Amino acid sequence: MLMALLKSPRFVLLERWLGLLVFLMAAIGAAHAQDALKKNTALAGRSTMDQTHSFRGMVFGSSLEEVEKTIKLDSISEEHAKGDPLKIYIRSDEKKSLGDVAIQEVAYYFFEGKFYAVVIATMDYRQTENLRKALDIVYGGSPHREKESQNLVWNGKNTTAFMRSDRVTGEARTMISSNELQKNYERFSRESAVKAASEL
Repeated sequence: MLMALLKSPRFVLLERWLGLLVFLMAAIGAAHAQDALKKNTALAGRSTMDQTHSFRGMVFGSSLEEVEKTIKLDSISEEHAKGDPLKIYIRSDEKKSLGDVAIQEVAYYFFEGKFYAVVIATMDYRQTENLRKALDIVYGGSPHREKESQNLVWNGKNTTAFMRSDRVTGEARTMISSNELQKNYERFSRESAVKAASEL
């Protein structure tokens, strides 16, 4: 009797309707999840650093003199980097968080006198994972892993983020750099390597 009921035209029709209903519910759920992701991305990344080409009000490519008109920076590289076009600074009034993400340190890199990159240090797995999720929102998707190092990389239109973490402690260093200035830095780095090699 059960077999006859399962093969009846009414049950087959009901089965098709249920299958269609399940399909529609799944499609609506997926569309809702995608809309929620877009909404969260739009809310959190309304003026993301990749769109504004800036970090905490400092526009990538700005001269050190321009930045120091509004932000006090202290050099941490002068002593050992005389003549080096890459200088590193910290803010004396640095806010030690990004939203709810606690950060250990933020360092600002200037290459040939222009704001080139920022390095953010996180202290444990939870903070590193929260920063990773924030970068997913800013860049609109998950990062790719570098094959050799397994570091995470997010490529944006104006900036690129690179995260290297310690698998044991969860500490991480995340560098966010200007794509435009990165090309100049890579050129300088190659030239420096050739010069050093010629003296070996």
